[in-house]
Amino acid sequence: MSEKNPRQSESGIALLVAVMMLVLMGMIGIAALETVTQDRKVAGFQTRARAAFYAAEAGLGTSKNLVRTTGERTIMPVLATTNLADTATYPHGRPSFTGDPGDPGDPGFPNPAVRYVRDGAPWVQGGDLRVGRQKLVNTLWQANVQGNTPDGAMARLEAMLSKLLSSGYGG
Repeated sequence: MSEKNPRQSESGIALLVAVMMLVLMGMIGIAALETVTQDRKVAGFQTRARAAFYAAEAGLGTSKNLVRTTGERTIMPVLATTNLADTATYPHGRPSFTGDPGDPGDPGFPNPAVRYVRDGAPWVQGGDLRVGRQKLVNTLWQANVQGNTPDGAMARLEAMLSKLLSSGYGG
């Protein structure tokens, strides 16, 4: 009778276990690489969205300055499309802002980006502000701005601005 050597019956098991461990480690590595790739994509989307938001904020700042320098309610300030920063900071295209005319489905479309809305409430309930014989009132203006990045990210902001203007002469 011939007996089998116990070592001969286990031959190749160590190799099989080692290959299985290598396959398992490779799968874990691929999963980690996929996670890192997805994280980089999300970070890129967030960076693009943030750049568009900051561009829209710059547009609101410009709108505020336009309202500040406006002398009459009938003058509609023009918010020109403006590119921000320089090509050294943004080598693949600069973010920009423009006036946001609103939704094409809106019955008021197109609206100017910066427009007079109405005279605001008096400074004190039941009172007004007078300088000499001239009566001043707080006027309200609406600003709609859209920030864009060259790769297609967009942010839309709307703000109410105010300016003290003459409402005529009081008695």
